[in-house]
Amino acid sequence: MKHPSELDLAAWAGGDTGLFRRFAIGRHVRGCEQCREEIAAYREMRAELMEAGLSEGDMPELDWDALASEMRANIHLGLEAGACVRVAPEKRVFSPRLAVAFASLLLLAGAGILLRDHKPHTEVAATPAPEYRTPVLESSMTGIELRSGRTSFALLNREGAAASQTVSAQGAVRSSDIDDTGSVTIKDVYLQ
Repeated sequence: MKHPSELDLAAWAGGDTGLFRRFAIGRHVRGCEQCREEIAAYREMRAELMEAGLSEGDMPELDWDALASEMRANIHLGLEAGACVRVAPEKRVFSPRLAVAFASLLLLAGAGILLRDHKPHTEVAATPAPEYRTPVLESSMTGIELRSGRTSFALLNREGAAASQTVSAQGAVRSSDIDDTGSVTIKDVYLQ
């Protein structure tokens, strides 16, 4: 068990805990010197208060039934005052917001039905282009690779480094990565 809170220790020192909580705290206190010292300090403080004349018997006797009936009367009075002030909301037959939302929903559903393609999609067999004419640019976690036929160019990242890769239509390839030590490496290549 972790250490009980100060509030629990103070309640235990004064005998104000429930049966199960008293058992759990008592079991912890038997094996914990720090908590025993805190409980001793709480008991000492309680004894000093008793010596100063602030005992539990010094409280004036209260009529709890009278207090409860006064509280009930105040609650009823507050509820009645709130009912007098409350204004009934106006009942609207037409709500512009609701009409716009409903019209938008109908427009969206209608557009979906009209734009739906009823023809099944057929895959067209692509004729492979000759290897020497089709450059392929591939980006992965390991780097950027440009292949054209049997030749290729690769710009690799360091292993385990977080990388950012950028390729432009003008032929600029940029890779920057940050390694574990925080070093930044930027590689720029311009292809023609």
